[in-house]
Amino acid sequence: MIVWNLVLYFILWYFFFITTFGIWVPAGVFVPGMLIGCTLGLLYLEFMLTVFNMSIYRVGGSSYLVIGASAMLSGYTRLTYSLAVLMMETTQAINMFLPILISIMVAHGVGRLFNRSLYEYSVRGKQMPLLRNHVPKQNRDIMVREMLINLFGVDG
Repeated sequence: MIVWNLVLYFILWYFFFITTFGIWVPAGVFVPGMLIGCTLGLLYLEFMLTVFNMSIYRVGGSSYLVIGASAMLSGYTRLTYSLAVLMMETTQAINMFLPILISIMVAHGVGRLFNRSLYEYSVRGKQMPLLRNHVPKQNRDIMVREMLINLFGVDG
């Protein structure tokens, strides 16, 4: 019963997430993403409790909420260390730092294998000018002097 409630909650917040991202009004995707991650963490906890018949005290109940939220946020924002510090300060549990950091790094790596970050898609979708990480091949050997002469006719 609780699993179906969590699945329904996940679907509802996923719908809110894609709706707020798809409109042109800056409505925010941080909190819906965090709630989706918490829901996935709870679903994983229910899976551990049901399938492997483990005790909730042995698995560490609420830690899956934080780890799921961290992984989800890192998966679509590509934040790493700053997100780990943010989540650790939010929970005020220093013992959760290493599991949070591991989940963030795994989610970041898997996300980079499949697509760009959500914010990079947003910037490209709005056709904002963006600096590249590398210089195009045809522009590598251009000197500043040559560029100034070509652009402004200034020698100098």
